[in-house]
Formats: sequence, C-alpha cells, structure tokens
Amino acid sequence: MKVLVTGPHLSGKSALIQTLAKDNVINIQANGTTVGLDHGVAEVFGIPIRLFGTPGLARFKVLRRIISEGADGILFVVDASNPDSDAEARYIWTEISDLLPNVPCIVAASKQDLRAARTPERIRHDLSFMVGVPVIPISNKTEYNIDKLLPAMAMLIIYEWSPILRAFGATGKTNFPDLAKSLHISESQVRNYLRWFELRKLVQVDWDRKTAHVAPGVTRILAQR
Repeated sequence: MKVLVTGPHLSGKSALIQTLAKDNVINIQANGTTVGLDHGVAEVFGIPIRLFGTPGLARFKVLRRIISEGADGILFVVDASNPDSDAEARYIWTEISDLLPNVPCIVAASKQDLRAARTPERIRHDLSFMVGVPVIPISNKTEYNIDKLLPAMAMLIIYEWSPILRAFGATGKTNFPDLAKSLHISESQVRNYLRWFELRKLVQVDWDRKTAHVAPGVTRILAQR
C-alpha cells in the first residue's frame, strides 16, 4: 500500500518516516530540509507499506501533487508544539484533500516529548478544518505511539475495501465467476480489482486457475472489525 506522509514544514515528516522504516529509507534533502521526497518501506501484519514523504514548503506544490498520485492513505503530520504552523497545515490540507478526496487519513500530532505540545483534544479544536480525521499523538524522539500509526492506517485503508475483500476471502467465493456473481459485477471488473489488490499485496492471485486468496494479514485485520 502507498501511504503519503505530508504536512507543514518542519513538522517531523522525515523523522517519522525514518522511525517507521528504520534503515529502508531514501531522502532528498538540502540543508536539513526535504526538497525532493522521503521514501521508506515498513511492514504491518505482513503487508508492505510504502511511505512517501512530501516537502512541506509551499513552493513545492507541484512536487506534492506528483508524489500524492495513487496514495491509498495519508499520514498528516503536524507540530503539536507550534500553533503558528496551523495556517500552513490548513493550506496543505486544502491542497491534499483536493488531490486525494475521500482517502483515509490520520493526523500524527508530533513532538509530544516537548512541554509545549498540545493535547489531541486541542489539536482537534485548532485544526477544526480537518473535522472527523482521527488524531494520534506521537514523538519521534521517544517513539511514543509510533507503533500505533501504521496498524491504524492499514485498518482504515482495508476497511474501505472490506466488502470486496470479504467476498474475495469468503469460503466458496475464490474463483472469478463466483466472485463476479457474489459482488454483482462482471469478471472484467473482478480482474481489475484483483490487479489493484495484488499490486498492494492484499491478495494472492492464480491467474491461470482464476482463483484468489486474501493475504493472511488482511484476514487478521478484517477479523478485528
């Protein structure tokens, strides 16, 4: 799955990707500021998560648009200790929500190790333009709540597709004709879904036998709902 990591300048995006992906990180920086992108790969429930971090400076709007394409989820990082960055957060959120409407999103309220850090309740109030988006307080320095971010993100993404994934994983519904009948769609549409899911490692497909099986990690997530 592709997860976009975005937010205001100096909010902690690069540090978050580094913390989540450990050694599997590439970044393009100048003078300590991301000017290209950050990229890292992590894993949740056996599902690979590709993290793409965007520059936070306003002048990189075109680059943010390119990096955002095809994202399945958004980690929107804000500096909980700096209310002055909220105006920039609003600008970037307006831009990203227009590029990726209805894509699952989580606010990562960073720098919780600082005394000035705002509570999740205060962040929800101050960022009221992001109404309904869950807020998880984190610290890259202490790794507070870091382990909660990607499982929560994976769950939100998979729940979006849960009716289809459940049909793919249901007993007796693993072959293409049965899947098409169960979902009231054509076999061609089934194939399109399967290509999309297979690319994201959510299903295993035997194209010769026309069968599909949901990945164990997806089954585990769906069982929690």
